Amino acid sequence: MSEDDKQVRKEQPIIIKKKKGHGGHGHHGGAWKVAYADFVTAMMAFFIVMWILASSAQVKESVSSHFSKPGPFKFETTQGSPVQIIMGAPKQGKGPGSGTDPGSSKGTFMEFNPELRDSLVSKLMEKAKIDSAKAQDIVKKAGDEIEKTLKELIQSKPELKEILSSIKIIMTKEGLRIELLETKDALFFEVGSAKVTEKAKFILINLAKEIGKLPNFVDIEGHTDIRKYAKNANYSNWELSADRANSSRRILETNGLFDGQIDKVTGFADKKLLTPENPFDVSNRRISILIKNLKSTDFLQKDTETIKGETKHE
Repeated sequence: MSEDDKQVRKEQPIIIKKKKGHGGHGHHGGAWKVAYADFVTAMMAFFIVMWILASSAQVKESVSSHFSKPGPFKFETTQGSPVQIIMGAPKQGKGPGSGTDPGSSKGTFMEFNPELRDSLVSKLMEKAKIDSAKAQDIVKKAGDEIEKTLKELIQSKPELKEILSSIKIIMTKEGLRIELLETKDALFFEVGSAKVTEKAKFILINLAKEIGKLPNFVDIEGHTDIRKYAKNANYSNWELSADRANSSRRILETNGLFDGQIDKVTGFADKKLLTPENPFDVSNRRISILIKNLKSTDFLQKDTETIKGETKHE
């Protein structure tokens, strides 16, 4: 090779070509972040699902209801925080179940996930309010049924017309109040006594059959007018009103009311007159049967006890 050829070759540029293969590791940019985020999301969803599967039926229903009908809700509370009512007050100290040891109790997940916790609290309270409203409608319908029953009794037993006409049914904020108003003829009780007349006993038995169909608790109140017993008497309007209420209780309990349905029996004497403008009027002598409304807090407490009971047995 001549000197000129060597010089030309030396000046010619050398080009190196590299082929890209499939086995290399090029620059990935931010794609790994997307994959990692998907992985974290999947793990979070997995743990949520596992928590739900391990929870009670009430919690499952609340979660299902939340995702099927999400939305903001407003609630009125009475005693205590909704979170405290449903989850209970946090326990003090350390160790399992104390609330200070992460992973120590089944409630820990909700405690460390306030959004889910608040959502479940709201849904439980909403359910309690709906259940309470439905229960009040049922009580109103029961009042209509009782009135219908009394009217039918008047038609079938004309001799009971006077005593049946002395029964007043009123829907109040407290619940359905059935007033058995006494007359000068002593329709419900013998004069100055707690002994129930036969007609009154028949009425109370029929009322018991209707009231016993309801889940509501019942208060029974005895009332008198302002007439007093003799000063030296060992018996007063306090004893009379209480004894009459108790006599009514015995008949109601043994003829239709379920065990424990009667919540309270009270004698008010002449302290809650029906006609205060005429304290001697015989209508002040009466028995009041109050079928109490079930409040939203009653349903909330019941649901909470159900959740605690199911959790305890898991």
